[in-house]
Amino acid sequence: MDITLHSQGEFAGEALVFFTFEKETEKSPGLEAWLDTQGSWLAGNNGLTAFSGKAKSVRYFFPSSGTLSPAVILVGLGGRKNFGLRELRRAVAAAVSCAMDLRLVEIGLDTRFLVDTSLDTGQAVEETACAAMTSVYRFERLKTEKDEPPSQPPKLHILVDDQAEALLKDRLDKALATGHGLNLARDLVNMPANLATPEYLAQTARDIAGRYGFGVEVMTADQIESLGMGAFAAVFQANRDQARLIILDSRPGPSGLSDQPTSSDGEKPLVVIGKGITFDTGGISLKPSQGMEEMKGDMGGAAAVLGFFEAQGRLGQSGGDQRRLVGIIPCTENVPGPKAVKPGDVVTTCSGKTVEIINTDAEGRLLLCDALSYGKGYDPMGIVDLATLTGAMVVSLGPRIAGVFAAPESLAEQVRRIGERVGESCWPMPLWEDYKDELKSEVADLKNVGAREGGAIHAALFLQRFVPENTPWVHLDIAGPAFAKKKGDHGIAGGTGFGVRILVDLVQEWSEEN
Repeated sequence: MDITLHSQGEFAGEALVFFTFEKETEKSPGLEAWLDTQGSWLAGNNGLTAFSGKAKSVRYFFPSSGTLSPAVILVGLGGRKNFGLRELRRAVAAAVSCAMDLRLVEIGLDTRFLVDTSLDTGQAVEETACAAMTSVYRFERLKTEKDEPPSQPPKLHILVDDQAEALLKDRLDKALATGHGLNLARDLVNMPANLATPEYLAQTARDIAGRYGFGVEVMTADQIESLGMGAFAAVFQANRDQARLIILDSRPGPSGLSDQPTSSDGEKPLVVIGKGITFDTGGISLKPSQGMEEMKGDMGGAAAVLGFFEAQGRLGQSGGDQRRLVGIIPCTENVPGPKAVKPGDVVTTCSGKTVEIINTDAEGRLLLCDALSYGKGYDPMGIVDLATLTGAMVVSLGPRIAGVFAAPESLAEQVRRIGERVGESCWPMPLWEDYKDELKSEVADLKNVGAREGGAIHAALFLQRFVPENTPWVHLDIAGPAFAKKKGDHGIAGGTGFGVRILVDLVQEWSEEN
């Protein structure tokens, strides 16, 4: 989708979008000014004065033939008292959807309605662009038969004050980069598992690295085992061909990634880890068949990390200083078979700790624990992991909110604030010491599951045992919001790209004090 900044007084496209608040008799400043100068044909229209302004409501008006004026799309914002970034995103999505239904080619979106709201223009530009890009997203590449030619996204001009246009360019660049990253992550989750294999994710990483000059390394089963990653290996031993460990480095050392801890400038990286189970049957602890097709999305964490690196690559092209980032993405399938790991098996992890596998459907933490230990080699300033880890998290917070566990706890609150701002809701969860006893094993250092009650906390406590000492750490359990079962604010059902926006902003805000 083509999105640009444009001067408020110069737009000559097909339609103008104006936003209006509910139960307010005065028109927004932009609409009022336009009616006075160009919109006399609309000023007395009963439909204009009767428009309710209810959230996401839409009404459009076309000038009579021969009138040299753009059409007008009115979109309701709801009550001014409750207006915020979420309401803006919803309104933008409604406007773009209307333009697509009308098969418009070029629209302008007026921003003067922001007067006397709590939002600044920079925030509005960023959220408008992201909302527009995600609202037009469709996953139709595998369809060969279509009822009618699909409508194309319109070119969107965000209309701003002349003096602010140059100052807002960075915010638009960030939004466009993030939007591309989001849509890549959504593509990866929506792709069926027979196509989006671990090697497919690896090739995606190679493509990203090639576009932006990142370092990349992809390891296969023998190499993974040579690193001592016995927990990861236990998951892929049923199908060794489907094992990849993907490493991305935004600033690799001069000799590549094989002796990775030091970058070209010696900077400690922020390490980002994503769970990459490209299909999860549960293994020997087989899942019920109903809804199992959704388990193609069990690599939502890996998709978010790849989408994040895509966004970072695009941001790097637009200039500015960037932190060194390392992505670690363990990928495989979790399937049954004659060589599959069995409940009761004990494995030795990359850290040297032994784990008794009680439930083979708790496989994500086996990948992540070895990835966390491997991350220690980078002497990182911090580690963030994302995973569709537990059904217990969905039970706790529902399908639209992620759980965030962190040490120190202040990081969890920071992530919550970022998530609220960018529309990726999450809630801080406890790492209670008393629950650690649930992971005690009679035959190994620990077991991979505890009691059913508090399962998401047990999983986080398990991972915490493998976090390098004194390293700030964030664990995002995105089991609920990574995959939407029905259409919502994010657009179509399916992959949402959840986590990409949090990562982009968290990296920008990460402090040495963390």
